[in-house]
Formats: sequence, structure tokens, C-alpha cells
Amino acid sequence: MSIELKYNKKLNYLLIVAKGHPSTEEADRGMGEICNSDEMPANVNSLLDMRELLFDHIDIEYINRFVKIRQKYDKQRGKAKVALLSGSALAAPLIKLFTILSRDLSQRLQVFKSVEEAELWLCEEMFNKSNTVKDPD
Repeated sequence: MSIELKYNKKLNYLLIVAKGHPSTEEADRGMGEICNSDEMPANVNSLLDMRELLFDHIDIEYINRFVKIRQKYDKQRGKAKVALLSGSALAAPLIKLFTILSRDLSQRLQVFKSVEEAELWLCEEMFNKSNTVKDPD
């Protein structure tokens, strides 16, 4: 399969690894798995790792189909954050188009070049809570 899902229980986010030439049908199945999982909430923050994705099959029609799939699951996904990870300069315009076409969805998207930056953004609320010192009074 071109799309792998790995739930990081410790940091409470879903790692989605897209490799090669995933179809939009695979993306639809993956979204269904996320939204119907007993292991994680449907609105789990996600890191979409596209560093091994081949973008030569992605065009405007593919992006439109993918956005429609996301619309189908929008209510279930709620206000989840989605970090997009890519190191490809050639993919940047396609990723930008995807983020523009996704602007009416509930999830917040942000593009990153490193896993560490993406994790900091995805988990900032958790990190902020753990760094808050409670007043003993």
C-alpha cells in the first residue's frame, strides 16, 4: 500500500506516510480508517509525510478529488491540525494549491521541512501544558 498509518500514542498524533503513487481511492480508505478507528480519535492531529511521494501523477484533477475526499470526512476530523512534510521544491506549487483548495475545511494545514518542526506544531498544546507550573496556593 502506498499510504501507511502509524499512531504515535506518546505524542498523540497520527503519522501518515505517502509513498510512490497513491491513488485517491487509497486516500479515501485511509481517511475511513482514521475516522472509524478504535485506537485513536477521528480528530487526531496528523503529520502527512510526503517525502517519498512521487508527484508526477498529481495534477489539478487529483488534488480536487483529494479535497473532495477530505470534505466527506471534514465534520469527523473536526479541528485537527495537519502538518504537511515535504522536502521537494518541485512539489511546493502542488502543495500550495492543495492548501488553497482546502481552506474551507475545518482542519488547519501547515507545511514543514522537518519532522521536528512539524511535531512541535502538532504537539504545542501538550508541550505548553507540561511546561505550565502550577501555583501552590
